[in-house]
Amino acid sequence: MSEAMEFGFDDAKVIKHQGIDQFKLSKAGERARVSIISFKKFHDTVIGMKTKEKGAPLTDQEKAEVISKIDGKLAENLKKDVKDLTEVDRLDIKQPRFLFAYTHFDKTEGGVGTIRCLSKYEGNTVAKPELCCDKFGDAEQTVACVVLKYPVDSDCQVELDIFKMKKMTEISVWRMSAKKFKNLESTYVDARNDKKFCVDLRVQLEGDPKFKNLKIETAGGATWAREDMDPAIRHWVLDQGLRAWKHVANNLGFEMTKEKLAERLSGAPAAKTVAAEAEQAEPKLVASYDQLLT
Repeated sequence: MSEAMEFGFDDAKVIKHQGIDQFKLSKAGERARVSIISFKKFHDTVIGMKTKEKGAPLTDQEKAEVISKIDGKLAENLKKDVKDLTEVDRLDIKQPRFLFAYTHFDKTEGGVGTIRCLSKYEGNTVAKPELCCDKFGDAEQTVACVVLKYPVDSDCQVELDIFKMKKMTEISVWRMSAKKFKNLESTYVDARNDKKFCVDLRVQLEGDPKFKNLKIETAGGATWAREDMDPAIRHWVLDQGLRAWKHVANNLGFEMTKEKLAERLSGAPAAKTVAAEAEQAEPKLVASYDQLLT
């Protein structure tokens, strides 16, 4: 059933945005202060260590025992019952969480854009190349995480009062190349050498925006994770990171079947770009209010 509504009034509150924006800077010299807020669970970290020690995957029973022990310890530290632990309680904020995929980018006009590689991999080696690699060459690794962008002043210092009100604070997916990830990783390594594990980052766009040349520096310990920060704000930040994580995979390129890719590359009339399809699905907006009044 359809319902009537008016633009710009309370009715608009019924419209819900699905998905999440990508973090990006668009003007030369533009700066932002961000913090990665996607984290591994304590369980994932410990299970990974136990797996390496064993030299083989843990059994379901072994995993259950590890999870039970960790939950018991967390409950003791937080003075909670195990049944009352939340997913936020289980996050290890010293261990940022990333997701990566092998992707291709079609640079041709009207191409397919960024798509997931269809080839089979053994580690980092292509075991069985598919049509996408034949057409576009070797795939590249694309990495993504969730970041919080703070409200800041002219010196890129956090506007605490505004941040604590959860205003002008953006949660987005930061998608980057493998090269940019290595740059980010080195920044974290330097921070950890200084005994800083959860940090803020200053990010600046240098030169022509089309080259996406970002300068990344540490900006001290994460503002949202400070010991004197309101616990409710810390919980809100971590909860936002959990909620946003489900959108990370969708930002790592369009997943296309081999048949669909072959159809698009064949030049058939129906083979339009992914971007074109998305554009067709979106509402068409008039250029100005004048057009509504004529």
